Amino acid sequence: MRVAVLGAGGKVGREVLAQIRIADDLTLAEGISGKDGSALAAARLDADVLIDFSAPQAVMQLLDRLAGNPLPLVIGTTGFSAEQSARLRAEGTCRPILIGANFTLGFEAFRRAGQMLASALPDAALTVAETYNAQKKPDASGTTKALVADLSGTGREIATEIHRLGDTPGINELRFDLGVAGISLTLSVASRAAYAAGALAAARWLVGQPNGAYAPSDIS
Repeated sequence: MRVAVLGAGGKVGREVLAQIRIADDLTLAEGISGKDGSALAAARLDADVLIDFSAPQAVMQLLDRLAGNPLPLVIGTTGFSAEQSARLRAEGTCRPILIGANFTLGFEAFRRAGQMLASALPDAALTVAETYNAQKKPDASGTTKALVADLSGTGREIATEIHRLGDTPGINELRFDLGVAGISLTLSVASRAAYAAGALAAARWLVGQPNGAYAPSDIS
């Protein structure tokens, strides 16, 4: 399977390239910078699937380039505006596109366990916490925003804690405080290779799927 990578020079993009190189079933079709618009303008975009870890504006430029090209897309970028998110979902009429805030293997099980606990403990105070590297923006990550959105259906107020520390690749925590007892769920990423491995697993699954907008929870 030939894989193109948008955002190939970024921290996760480099991990995706490294894992493609050692995979028996994958070939790097093209590595594209997510920072240089001219690099995307010159890209061939001739692959079986494209994995993106770039920036919202670069993804919008990619969609402009792909008019008439049904290339399947795995989108790992976050921080899209409401308008950009709607445009991404609309791409499902043209191609299979999988959009995720966190591709870590095990994240979907973590998310479902959190939803189950939230439903089972309606009176517990709930905090969604994250710790990422010091260079990451101080705003809540796409992962935390997605978790808050998932858990808001329980009708309770959800607190968030945002931490930035060293080169931490990612720690996500759900804390349920019952006053006299508490439950904590933690997902710790050992390295950014976890995001790359999950995105490549998603790409393998996506190729051959019918047109549509998918999420990591759809992968079986």
